[in-house]
Amino acid sequence: MIKRYYPDFNEDVYILKLKNGMQVHILPKDEPYYSTYVELSVPYGALDLNYRLGDVMHHTPYGTAHFLEHKVFAMPDGDAFTHFSKMGVDANAMTSYNQTSYLFMATEHVMDALDYLLKMIDTPFIHHENVESEKKIIAEELKMYLDDPNVVMHNQLMEHMYLNHPIRYDIGGTLSSIMDITPEVLNHVYRSFYTQANRLLVIAGKIDIKALKQYFKAYEEIHHEKGVIPKTIYPKETIRIPIKYKVETKDLSIHKLMIGFKLRPKKRSAKEQIKRETAMAMMTNLLLGSSSSMYERLLKEGLINQSFSISTNFEHHAESIVLFAETKKVNQLKRILVDFLTQSGIEELTEEAFWRYQKVYLGQVIYALNHLEHKAYLYGKYYHMGASLFDVVDLLKEISYQDILDAFKELNKKNMSILIYKKA
Repeated sequence: MIKRYYPDFNEDVYILKLKNGMQVHILPKDEPYYSTYVELSVPYGALDLNYRLGDVMHHTPYGTAHFLEHKVFAMPDGDAFTHFSKMGVDANAMTSYNQTSYLFMATEHVMDALDYLLKMIDTPFIHHENVESEKKIIAEELKMYLDDPNVVMHNQLMEHMYLNHPIRYDIGGTLSSIMDITPEVLNHVYRSFYTQANRLLVIAGKIDIKALKQYFKAYEEIHHEKGVIPKTIYPKETIRIPIKYKVETKDLSIHKLMIGFKLRPKKRSAKEQIKRETAMAMMTNLLLGSSSSMYERLLKEGLINQSFSISTNFEHHAESIVLFAETKKVNQLKRILVDFLTQSGIEELTEEAFWRYQKVYLGQVIYALNHLEHKAYLYGKYYHMGASLFDVVDLLKEISYQDILDAFKELNKKNMSILIYKKA
């Protein structure tokens, strides 16, 4: 077991690398923490559709990662959720574009819950009957999302912005694609991506380190196969925007506006990528965050409401900035925002404003680490990127005013797509 101490945070991290390749990272917290948060993640998500294993290429339908997440909870003796519930443990799972995570929070029976979590991951129970019944469940889930015009609008904007990249499609897939998912596909994906060497287990909160060490010593004796990690293959994507402008009439109570900027991804080190993502987030918040002067102006003039949002999205080979607004004056708002984001907004990005906001941003990041769930999630996210969560704060300090200006220069009309839903 390796112990690392981060003096800036007064945090200890214990690292166990099992013989089978699985990494166990332990972040102990003493009182007043009485709960334990556990998250097991694999770097396999909705974008990992086409992958090479050895010399063989494999192709899977949209939504396969999300479908597999559902089926992992199927056990020979029933649904795993029921078993967790009987132990008084709150369990969940989530699939993103780049990873799948299985997690639980517990105050008692932590070791029993951990043992069952690993047993669940290690026991694929996937067959024709439960796959076919799951299709109906996921289809209903997708239909529920499709009843939300905001979700439909976002999915449509992605289709307008990307020609080939799988980010064009929802993480859950489509009503058509999930019908093509078979037990054979799911079992092959499981054997390929859920290998021991491709897993990270993060345990945060109240922890008995000695008991954990003994448990994993026994665990690795039983589960000793490492497996071979596949390589995901992404289709070539052009920087060109397939559809730059579209207006549709919908049965809505208010107009909706979405503006997307398709950024050009480049191969960067983990540290450089984290700095880039943060610089973009800081730049967008300086321009249109809830404390910005432009946000206050738009709100005061009645051009936006509380639904207004701007998000930065950084996935493998697909990076974008997406803005969403509900408004009564959609054309006026569109003109203001396009001009602001591509030209006049540079005037708001003063050096003084940057240094002031950087301190606020750092404070928010450090404060967020007090939340166990958020802390464990970020730890896993940065680990899969090739970085340490506790090194990220130092990286944030390296971001310069010039990085913010460079981020703004990436916003231009050539890589912009606008989608408007006008109320009927």
